[in-house]
Amino acid sequence: MNMFKYQKLNFFAVLLLCVQPCIAADYTVENTYKKLIKHYPHMQVPATTLPDSVIAHKALVYKQTKTSAQTLDIYQQKQQTQTAPLIILIHGGGWQSGTPALMTALAIALVDRGYIVAAPSYRLSEEAPYPAAVEDLVDAFYWLKNNADQYNIDSTKIALSGGSAGGQLAALLAYSGGVIDNADTASKRINVQALINIDGLSDFTSAEALPFENNPAKAVTSASKWLGGRYESIPQRWRGASPIFYIDKNAPATLFINSSVPRFRAGRDSAILKLKELHITSQVYQFEDAPHSFWLFQPWLTPTTGVIDDFLTAQFANNR
Repeated sequence: MNMFKYQKLNFFAVLLLCVQPCIAADYTVENTYKKLIKHYPHMQVPATTLPDSVIAHKALVYKQTKTSAQTLDIYQQKQQTQTAPLIILIHGGGWQSGTPALMTALAIALVDRGYIVAAPSYRLSEEAPYPAAVEDLVDAFYWLKNNADQYNIDSTKIALSGGSAGGQLAALLAYSGGVIDNADTASKRINVQALINIDGLSDFTSAEALPFENNPAKAVTSASKWLGGRYESIPQRWRGASPIFYIDKNAPATLFINSSVPRFRAGRDSAILKLKELHITSQVYQFEDAPHSFWLFQPWLTPTTGVIDDFLTAQFANNR
């Protein structure tokens, strides 16, 4: 285990945003910074202004549902003449909040390392509970594959990643192929070459997760709202949304990047044991003193980018 110490919208884009349903907006970089700065006075908000070398294709509609348009942002080198690996970054927010904009700083940093990055939206729990998010993200994956030539994406080198709830979703997609109970994805199994789970749960049903995700002191938790009920009433759905139960011989190489908050690595060590039994590569990088949402801020953004790049460089080399 390695330890580390350390924006113009056109008229039509505005119209598109206006058709989105009202969602909780509390999980933002600004609000998270305000909550954490007193405990981590050295933390800084990284710049999200695009450097001259990077271009962003914003709010590309990949899916229209009955209630909203789901979009994604693509970041890449402005002079992208050769194909490059793709990283799909899924934002967090307790399945009920957040937007792709949360991943902007990390996306820019990864583009600087030679990757193309896509950050998709998905339906949040207020609009549509589980498994709608999974269905959306499978469709985002296929939109990106179908448009790979237009954006110079190497569709043989795709990694899924995400932070917090986005990490859980990335892992669920990577291990299940997007084929889960009650989801309209049976004919759309996906395949990726690597997974980077950034502080996302691996097992909702574990002893580490249940006291928080099924907290008896709360009438509704983020997890129970998303899943449609408490653990004791629908245990099979909680199990079905847990990435660990889909790990098999087809699972991709996995990198876990974690904060120092134990809650957010629930099920991780058991997942690593399963991967090891199947002779599938797994690595862990855990920061000694870092909050949840560390990937949104310096001084953790730069080392996070570095370990992702090191891991993917090795994995994509193995897939040649």
